[in-house]
This record gives sequence, structure tokens and C-alpha cells, in this order.
Amino acid sequence: MRVMVAMVCVLGAAIAHAGEVELTKMGDSVKVTIDDEFFSVYVVDAKWKKPFFMPVTAPGGIDVLKTELGTTPAEEHAPGDTVVVVQGGATLKVLDETRGSVPAGEVLTVGDVAEPWLWIPEKEGWVHQRDVAPQKAIVTRAINENPEPIKDRKDPRYYDHSHHKGIWVSVDEVNGITFWNEGGLIKNQSVELITPQGNPAVMKVTNYWLDKSDQPLVNEETTIHIFDNRLMVYDIKFSAVETEVTFDDTKEGLFGIRLPNSMREMVAGGPVVNADGLEGSGSAWGKTSPWVDYVGPVGTQQYGVTLMDHPENFRKSRYHVRNYGLFSISPFGEQAYTKGSDSPQEAQPVTLQPGGESIALRYGLYVHRGDAQEGKVADVYEQFLSVPN
Repeated sequence: MRVMVAMVCVLGAAIAHAGEVELTKMGDSVKVTIDDEFFSVYVVDAKWKKPFFMPVTAPGGIDVLKTELGTTPAEEHAPGDTVVVVQGGATLKVLDETRGSVPAGEVLTVGDVAEPWLWIPEKEGWVHQRDVAPQKAIVTRAINENPEPIKDRKDPRYYDHSHHKGIWVSVDEVNGITFWNEGGLIKNQSVELITPQGNPAVMKVTNYWLDKSDQPLVNEETTIHIFDNRLMVYDIKFSAVETEVTFDDTKEGLFGIRLPNSMREMVAGGPVVNADGLEGSGSAWGKTSPWVDYVGPVGTQQYGVTLMDHPENFRKSRYHVRNYGLFSISPFGEQAYTKGSDSPQEAQPVTLQPGGESIALRYGLYVHRGDAQEGKVADVYEQFLSVPN
């Protein structure tokens, strides 16, 4: 096997692009790699009711996998030496010969790491780190279409709110349609790679939010900048298509991520902190702040996810941050988040008229190791503010 290791290392060195983010189209979906290592996939499949990024990985996952290879996890449900094959599948190689492929969604046990290649004993071949997500670094909860009927909310296998998928954009109460809860369909129309390779790499997606007759109600145009430090900047533009559109007052929205069970504050204790020094999801929930950071463990590692609000949005957004792993930000819930304590003027629903009226929002999401201080969240927030429109 060591001969194979040496040869795949040479092969890997020839294709590495240090310091770059790369976007690769796979049909309508887009795979994102950073430093030739998998970061995430923008999933476009109508069966899921909306597009989303998933899985999403924290930095250093391959290094953690390599360092801990062969170590018995301390907890029963902790991730072991496993990786998940991502959208598009994974090519299986032995030396320089392709021996087949492994389909998306399959979980593989790694026997050896020779970056950028991983040896899979059960397949008797190597897969590239671009095509797999180390489970020791995944910060999004996996989709479970057949969850066990577990009532203990602190159980590692507990599964709730099946509409929480990866990183997504949706909101309830749009002309009475509950898009957040997947009572309506958000259908992708196009994915354009504006800057396929660079720092940042940039993509633009166009999605139709369909009405009850499956006709376009809302046109969503979102441009996403992805940086090599795992900062994602979302520029979201909503416009009405043919009829008046009202975004009513609701806490169920808008730009969110669902964290894995191990990171939930209710079992791991956080910390959850915001830019104003408030601690705990209960204190940060419903408040405005430049950013909120949510930290928790995956296996032996501590990872954090930060959501960021931009000061030029039409109003300050509020955070829907829960101890069970939901984490989102929205401008559409003044009354829901404050129990009506804001003035009626501030709490008005947002209505768009067809024919060109639109609303634009900018948010940031940042994935890092350690807590907010170790992850330099305050510095990355300044980076977020400096990104050109």
C-alpha cells in the first residue's frame, strides 16, 4: 500500500491549487472546494422543496481525520474515521487507473490518508478529498428521511424540523404560503458561475418561489461570494413577478443553517454569543446585533458558525437562534421577535409591487474552528463589511 501512497501523493501535488476557492458544476448543482478540499455543495433538487448548501465542513477536517485515524471515539455516536461521498459521486482509483465510482451519500471508512487521497479498504481503492466530506468536520445536520421515533430531545439521534436542511433561504407567510415550513416550493431556474476560481469565487442563483398554482410568485436572485477562510456573503434580491407580494411578520425565516446534534447548545452548552456581549441563545434570540456566533463540538473538535447582518439592509435583522441547533437571521419578524413592542411603523409587513419593485439584503455566514475569539469573528465581520456590492 505504501507504494500506492507515494504515487497518489505525486498525482495530488500536480492538481492542488493552494489558497483558491473553486466552483464546479455537476448538472445544476455546484460543488465548492477550498485549497482542493471539499467545503460544500449547492443542492438543486425539487424533491427537497428548496435549494440549499449541504453538507458544509469546517476547516482542517482532513488533518483531524489523519491525526485521529484508528482512534476509538470517546462517545458512541461520535464520528469515526468516516467520510460522506458528496454530490456527483467519487471516482475510485488504484495508482493512476480508474476502478469505478462511489455514489453520492455513501458513507466510507478511511484506512489511510495520503493527501489529497484517502484509502478506502472496503472498496480497495482511493478517493479524492474533493469528493468527500469528513464527518469529523461537518457542521450541518444530515438529512434523515426515516428518523427513529425518539422522544428524548437530548438523544444524539433525535430528529426534528425536517425542513431544516443545510444552509438555506426561505421564509413563511409570503402571500400566506409557508415556504420556510415547505408548504410552498422554491424552484431553481439557473446557476451561473461568475468567478469559478479565485478568492472569492462567486456564483449567482435564480430561484422562483411558486404560488399555490405553481406559478412564479417571487423572483429570488442571490449572488454568493465564497472566501477561502469559509466566509460566505449572500446578496439576496427579492422581486414580485406578476402579482403583489407581501412578506408578513413571522419568526420563521430567512437565512439559516441547521447545526448537527452534537453542536446543540442544549447538550453542549455553547457558547452562543453576540457582538454586544450577550451570552446564550435565550439572550441573543430576537435581538439585533452585527453578528451572533454559535459554537459546539463535532467529535473532539470545537467549531463555530457565525451569522452576520449588514448595516445597509433596509432594517436591522433579528436572530432566530435556538438551543436545539436552528440558527437563522431575518428582517421579517419585528412583532414575532419582540411580541409587538416595536412601533407599528417598524413592524409593518413588506409589500412589493410587480413591475420592478424589489428588496435587497446582505448577510454573512462564517464557519471556523474554536470559539469566537479563536475564530477571529470580529475581524471577519470587518472583512464582510468590506466586500464590494
